[in-house]
Amino acid sequence: MKLDERKQEILKAIINNYFETALPVGSRTISKQYNLGVSPATIRNEMSDLEELGFIIQPHASAGRIPSDKGYRLYVDMVMQLQKSEYRKLVYLEELKASAGRIEDLLKSIAKRLAEETNYATLVSTPQYKKTRIRNIQLVEVSSQDLLVIVVAERNQVKDHLIHLEQPVNQELLTRLSVCINQELRGMSLEDIDLNCIHRIKGNDSQEQRIMSEVLDVIFRAIQQMDEADIFTYGASNMMKLPEFQDVSKASSIMRALEQEEILEDIINTTFESDDGNVKIVIGEENNIQDLKDLSLITTSYHINGEKAGAIAIIGPKRMDYENTISNLRVLIKDIDELLTHLSRR
Repeated sequence: MKLDERKQEILKAIINNYFETALPVGSRTISKQYNLGVSPATIRNEMSDLEELGFIIQPHASAGRIPSDKGYRLYVDMVMQLQKSEYRKLVYLEELKASAGRIEDLLKSIAKRLAEETNYATLVSTPQYKKTRIRNIQLVEVSSQDLLVIVVAERNQVKDHLIHLEQPVNQELLTRLSVCINQELRGMSLEDIDLNCIHRIKGNDSQEQRIMSEVLDVIFRAIQQMDEADIFTYGASNMMKLPEFQDVSKASSIMRALEQEEILEDIINTTFESDDGNVKIVIGEENNIQDLKDLSLITTSYHINGEKAGAIAIIGPKRMDYENTISNLRVLIKDIDELLTHLSRR
């Protein structure tokens, strides 16, 4: 439903004031603090209409009103339409670029910084690749019976695992085995590796067969993990300091929800599958996750080499600073897509 301009301005004033104070807003507050060019009586009448239309509600027996989910939705839609698309730099992103090494480390840093900047909870998933291909395998002697297996994939993903061997080995043997493995597996995904390939890698020497069996197990597990997304979360405890979450039972319920892996996966997968690269906002009851219906989610996906690869989500109260959060996320995505693509090719 479309509101006339005056009702829109009053609704925006209510939402902005409620964001600042977390207290119900009365017509007198709007009249004093916002130069809307109308009398207090007119504001009262307009607020009465907004309440009747379902855009604001009376939380308890006070004179003040707060936005409803419907009111937030209209506000967010207005923000999305009015926000300028000009490009600007996020200062902290330059710091992250300077220290960027691995894709996973950059994504963790981004999520952590977003949580610090917003005081909301943030989620980020590592890239969801299908058919991850092997770029390089390194076998490194840590001690005479300890071997570090380093698996590097085509998009600069890295996994490593320490193996304890029954018999001593030296780096010369490990280097030779590394060459053999790379000759057979470089450029392959798990689906490409057949029994003949495995037999060629293992060879005929009994000691080498034992080593290679353990190494191959590590490689297969590493590639499987790379094909699946990890999810990192930051800032949930900071969010609990906000007025909305001073009720202990409510705060505990939300914290438990944000610790449940299936809920985090639901958020990320829904974003990844349905998102077209734009920022998406889900408010309160619009959320299909029951435990998060008192919250709002701002989500988007990021791309590597032009392909959708993972998702970022910001979770906060419905009384969220939508304008700045949406703007920052839009700018962030423009910058990190290019950076992630660069890191994937190194």
